[in-house]
Amino acid sequence: MLSRSKAPEHALVSWGFLEGNYPNLVAAVCLDEYKKSALPHSIKKYTSKPLNYLVSYFCNENIYFLEDQLLEDMFSNDRVDFPIDYTLMFDTNIASYVNSIVHGKSLGSLQAKIISFFDEVLYDDLNFDYLFYLVENVKNIKNILHIDFTSKLDFWKRLDKGFRNNLVSLQLFCGIDCQEYRRTSNPKSVLTYREAARNAIEFSHKFYNKKESKELLLSLITIQRVILLQLIGMIRIQLASNRNSRKKMSDYFDYVNNVVGAYFDRESVIAHKYFDDRNKVSILRPFQKGMPTTGLLKRLDNIAWDMTAPRYMERLIVSLSETDRGRYFIPMFVSFDNNLRELLSFFPIKGVMYTKDTGDFMQIPKTSTLDYFDQHGCLDLIENMFKPEVKLARNSKPKHTRESVVKVIKEEYKELVRVIRRMA
Repeated sequence: MLSRSKAPEHALVSWGFLEGNYPNLVAAVCLDEYKKSALPHSIKKYTSKPLNYLVSYFCNENIYFLEDQLLEDMFSNDRVDFPIDYTLMFDTNIASYVNSIVHGKSLGSLQAKIISFFDEVLYDDLNFDYLFYLVENVKNIKNILHIDFTSKLDFWKRLDKGFRNNLVSLQLFCGIDCQEYRRTSNPKSVLTYREAARNAIEFSHKFYNKKESKELLLSLITIQRVILLQLIGMIRIQLASNRNSRKKMSDYFDYVNNVVGAYFDRESVIAHKYFDDRNKVSILRPFQKGMPTTGLLKRLDNIAWDMTAPRYMERLIVSLSETDRGRYFIPMFVSFDNNLRELLSFFPIKGVMYTKDTGDFMQIPKTSTLDYFDQHGCLDLIENMFKPEVKLARNSKPKHTRESVVKVIKEEYKELVRVIRRMA
């Protein structure tokens, strides 16, 4: 019912069916006929040209929140105000640009665009952080996550030098006095380089070594590897024949059942778009018959990390709600990477539901996956995926761990390389 809601009254009727039995349940849903934006004007301008570098998890800004306590407050008061955390997260590209700006390096052809963007961000005194950047770079430190470092400095020294430089520069950037910047246009940080380095060491050690953070990162690594496995199969099926998208989708679902052992909505939709027209998915366009395979696995690994981004955003919705910065959290990140933005656009999210006590989470896509495959003549294929016997067989397979999935990835990657070379 929530997935079909267009106005607040529809959402409220939907919520009424729960009869108050789930006090820890929260929902956030985008409503076409609800014209109140969840974002302040200072943020909204970054969603339209020429500053449209903001990528939100939700399909639009008209987000309606549902929670028993919130509704009780609404009906007992004429007006209910609550803060929303709208922190902007910088990705790897943005972090690199910040480092260049801090050290006065040239930004090349992007100089005017990037300087203009950062000028606006500082002038508006926006909340920004680099949590997303830290998560993206877990791929570069995953081999030391199992080590219990007793010294923060020992941990810091194990990080890549370029990564360390970026973290210090980000601390300096976050320390810029925005009021002073508005007055003088001088981006002067209140931190010395030594203070920024000390903060970067402290913050990175806490982020990567805190028990809760480490558990989250290790689970994301597992998800990323499963996505990589799906990606390898996706490209192999695409390049192996010139059959139509329906037949390739059938092969892909067989691959999911027999090799991956886990069905993912978002990746299934992306797979179909890719099979339907290989030029639709820009990030996968370079993979062609007879292409060089040197460094191919690393490229695929990086794409799989991009495809993992929504999962991290979902974790933040739960973990950063009800903090001193806001009752609810809307995940947004800033990126100049059009491929990353495109990947998110392929599976727009209308809403989410989650439990505050257990962290259970469910996404509500703008177009249901069932409807999507029905519209593209694959309804029977997706329905077959959820037949009791098919689902039981898929779920009965041992679940991949971070270690076990690596072996399967290597085997399937060899198959992909054989397909590419056979087509040469």
